[in-house]
Amino acid sequence: MIKAIFHLIAFSLLFSLHAEAQFINLQLRVEPELSATVEQNLDFGTLISNTGRTEIQLGDVNMGVFSIRAFHTQNVYINLQYPAVLVHNQTGINEEIPLTLNMSYNNTGTNSISSSTSIPASGRMVSIHDNTNLSNPNEIWKRLYIYVYGSIEVGNIPNGIYTGEVILSVDYD
Repeated sequence: MIKAIFHLIAFSLLFSLHAEAQFINLQLRVEPELSATVEQNLDFGTLISNTGRTEIQLGDVNMGVFSIRAFHTQNVYINLQYPAVLVHNQTGINEEIPLTLNMSYNNTGTNSISSSTSIPASGRMVSIHDNTNLSNPNEIWKRLYIYVYGSIEVGNIPNGIYTGEVILSVDYD
């Protein structure tokens, strides 16, 4: 009987303890796994009719430069989509300007064309984690530079604005 009363008293003491809820204010800073920046636009400039072939070579001041910041272990997939020709803004004008683009990349973390590698515009996978030394915590995030260059052929065409949509797609895993 004494044993049963002791269990009953212990059981009632468990439920009589006063519990208070605590709230925790937790703030997290989440950085995106990948970010892309246009460092410099590809610019063929203003040309006149019958100019002929105008080229922007790798390293020219008018080439396009893009930088991608990604986590050091990521693989980045790059694809450049562009039209074969630029078309006039005004409907009814059918003349076109042929367009050819190329890409090159540098994954050493520096914006250096001399150590870049050419890749086909149809794209491919690029490892951003080459040359990573994890003993330095500042190297968790790496930078990849992409260079876009190419040529256009301006023939006997009417004056105006010729456009086309160029898309640089960057995906990662």
